[in-house]
Amino acid sequence: MRDHLEQMGDALPVVVTFAHDPSQLAAYRKHLDVPFPVLADAQRALYHLLGVGRGSIRDVWSPGTIAMYVHLMREGRRLQRPAADTRQLGADAVIDRTGRLHRLWLPSGPDHRPPIADVIAAVVSVPNSSPD
Repeated sequence: MRDHLEQMGDALPVVVTFAHDPSQLAAYRKHLDVPFPVLADAQRALYHLLGVGRGSIRDVWSPGTIAMYVHLMREGRRLQRPAADTRQLGADAVIDRTGRLHRLWLPSGPDHRPPIADVIAAVVSVPNSSPD
């Protein structure tokens, strides 16, 4: 996302994490190397509202996921022991400034995220609206 900000107009990407303590968000944002907000939802209110489920062990630790981690290690990334629910699935959403959901992707595993082009297309198709 950070490499495509110029293509998203005045949209503000936000990372929401359910696993991080709010006191750790600055470090997590630095780890992600993103110039946009990172928020915590420790009670998973947004997670439940969007209908994000938990994956099976097979979904989460699929060959694609393992290949993704092998690729990261070959790039020199050091893997850390998971501190959160590894079966928690993620989601990608486009929500306008009024809180209206325009697009939602619910991947079946960590390696099934939407192509960045699809996310950008969804973002730029949202009409500019401002809260009342």
